[in-house]
Amino acid sequence: MVDVLLIHIRDLLNQYFKNQYGFAENKVVVSNLLDNSGSSPVELEDRIVCFLLSLNEEPALKNKTSRSSGNGSVFLDKSTPLYLHLQLAFCANFKSKNYLEGLNYLSQTINFFHQNRSLNPANIQGLSRRVEKISFELCTLSYDSLSHVWSAIGSKIMPAAFYKVGLVIFDDTPIKGVIPAISATGTKNVN
Repeated sequence: MVDVLLIHIRDLLNQYFKNQYGFAENKVVVSNLLDNSGSSPVELEDRIVCFLLSLNEEPALKNKTSRSSGNGSVFLDKSTPLYLHLQLAFCANFKSKNYLEGLNYLSQTINFFHQNRSLNPANIQGLSRRVEKISFELCTLSYDSLSHVWSAIGSKIMPAAFYKVGLVIFDDTPIKGVIPAISATGTKNVN
């Protein structure tokens, strides 16, 4: 499901850029910033590169009950839904001569998410129908955190925007059992 969400975000941003600038090429790609040899692939040059930085489970909703109401007379027993926050990076991977163009695309990316702080996922094919809303929050990282991020990636520092995407709900688990509801209580008098 994470892959479907990232592809959808990529497609939305590419369409936004095409509408803004009137060109046909895609400027946003979903990819690792570096290949296995540690070099940046040529096809990522002069692009906004989107990648998953991390994902975390929402601790406040972790122990939510696993029973849900069926049709009123039964309860469905299934695994607890998984609520996630994704951390996404949008890097302006532009050559030195195109540095200002890269900053412009990064600014437009920030502008897009400012205008679209939440998405209704009802029209995203392949995404769970249990996802009600996808929200985007711009994150501020300290200089120490930024240094650790870029060191872990193995790249030089690039202009980038980091977003917290929440709540992504994985609730496609099968039903384990059906539990009948208690319809009445009472005792019979035995004389």
